[in-house]
Amino acid sequence: MTLLAAVRLVSYLNAAALDPRLRERAPFAVQGTDLAHHVVDPQGLIGVDPWAAAPLPEVFEELLAHPGRPWLLALPGPGRLAPLQGPPELVRAALAAGSAVVATGGGLALVPHRVGPALQWEVLPAERPGAVPTAYEAERELSETVLRAARDLTDLDVAGGRRPKDTVLELAPGYPPRQRLAADRAARLWLASAAALDGDGTSISVYEADRRRAALLSVREAAAQALVAAVSWLGVEQD
Repeated sequence: MTLLAAVRLVSYLNAAALDPRLRERAPFAVQGTDLAHHVVDPQGLIGVDPWAAAPLPEVFEELLAHPGRPWLLALPGPGRLAPLQGPPELVRAALAAGSAVVATGGGLALVPHRVGPALQWEVLPAERPGAVPTAYEAERELSETVLRAARDLTDLDVAGGRRPKDTVLELAPGYPPRQRLAADRAARLWLASAAALDGDGTSISVYEADRRRAALLSVREAAAQALVAAVSWLGVEQD
C-alpha cells in the first residue's frame, strides 16, 4: 500500500514550503515506519544520477524548490484518470501504483513503488494536472455516495466485505482540524472499499455481485476525490 506515503509526501511538501521549520524533519516524517525512501530520476529531471537511487532527504529541498509547486495528490483508477493529464508514461505508472504526487504547475511527478520494507519514488515528467473539486464539494459528494451505497447493499442483503486493519493517516503540521478529519474519513473509506472489492461478500448471483461491486466502486471513487481535496491544498489558492 503506497496511499499513506503519497499522502504524507504531498502534505509535507506543501507544509514545508510554507513553514521552513519543517524542512529538516519533513523527509523523515514522509518515510514513516518504512525502512527507507529513495528517489530515482531516470530522466535527470531533478539532477539525481539517473543510474543511482538517492535518499529522499538528499533531494527534498530540490522538490521544495520546484517551480510547479504546490503539490497535488492523484489516486487514478481504471476509467478515472483525473486529475492526471499525461503524458502516457506517467498515467501508466500511476495506474499501476494507484497513486502519484504531481506538481500543480506541471513538469514533475513522483510515483511510489513498494520495494520490500522500503519505498522508491520514481520521478517522471508531468503535464499540468486538471482541477479537483473543493473540499466542501468532495465531502458532500462522499457523504451522499456512502448513503446510496449503504442503501444498495442493504437492499441486496450482502456484506460489504472484510474490515481492513486500522491505519493512521498522518498529515503535516498546519492542517486545520476539519481538514484532518475529512482526510482521515476519506482514507478509511477508500481503504475499506478497496478491501471489500477483493471479494464478492455474500453475493449469490452475478447480478448481486455486479451491483455490490458498482456500489463499492462509487464509494472508492468519491473517497479518492475527497482525500485528494483534503490533503492537496494548504494555505495556497488553486490557480
